[in-house]
Amino acid sequence: MRLWWDGKANRGRRASFDLKKASVLPASSRQGWSATIDQQNRSLSDDLEKWPRRRGLGGSFRGEILLVLGHNGAGKTTLMRAIFGLLKPAAGEVTYDGKPIAGRLPGENVAEGIAFVPQGHGIFRTLSVHDNLELGGFIMADKAKLPARMQTIFKLFPILGERQQQIGGTLSGGQQQMLAIGMALMHEPRVVILDEPSIGLAPNLVDRVMQSIAEINRSFGTSILMVEQNVHYSLPIANRVAVSKAGRKIYDGPPAHLQDDVELIKLF
Repeated sequence: MRLWWDGKANRGRRASFDLKKASVLPASSRQGWSATIDQQNRSLSDDLEKWPRRRGLGGSFRGEILLVLGHNGAGKTTLMRAIFGLLKPAAGEVTYDGKPIAGRLPGENVAEGIAFVPQGHGIFRTLSVHDNLELGGFIMADKAKLPARMQTIFKLFPILGERQQQIGGTLSGGQQQMLAIGMALMHEPRVVILDEPSIGLAPNLVDRVMQSIAEINRSFGTSILMVEQNVHYSLPIANRVAVSKAGRKIYDGPPAHLQDDVELIKLF
């Protein structure tokens, strides 16, 4: 997947940023998907941002993990939401598998193989683990496949299998995050967008969740776009890293270079 997000915002309620034309194409690798963004500028606007800034995000991956790092307010979540369709752009173009998806409803993106796990454990807190996972597979045309898919999730997260009948809201923070990721995987997405999956978790649980994300990439060949601030735990599982500072892309490359604390401090 190659991503490029470069834009600017004006003072006031409306902010606009340019997202270069994006497309996701079938690939011959085991991961199966590649996204590219060309040099043709398109304006993509939303009504949420209020501060002037200039943004840039670049990176390329095919069935790999692209990690997006940056300080608070760098526009990372806004980008993820715009890609998934939670923010309807006033203008612009994004294509997925050759089809335009800018402003398309999130449900349509889910049907096309894109999943989004937002901040804060996006689960149905009053429903059981089993029911949450079943709802995660609502888009599947063949409902007979749901039990087998659920067993796949239980192999990835055994604790969820042990607590199938437990109410989601009574799970620990780490277990709720596993459930949220499991829900996203129920319909076998090709691309998963993760927005700060470590937020609010104890260090030992952060490591467990990150290792699970790495296993999803290895076992299912799922392309993963992940926003994260926990550098210590997210860098080891990333194949590529893009760093945003004050809305600008200031680094795009392998994670090894950022293992040096001095170099990392320079970027932040």
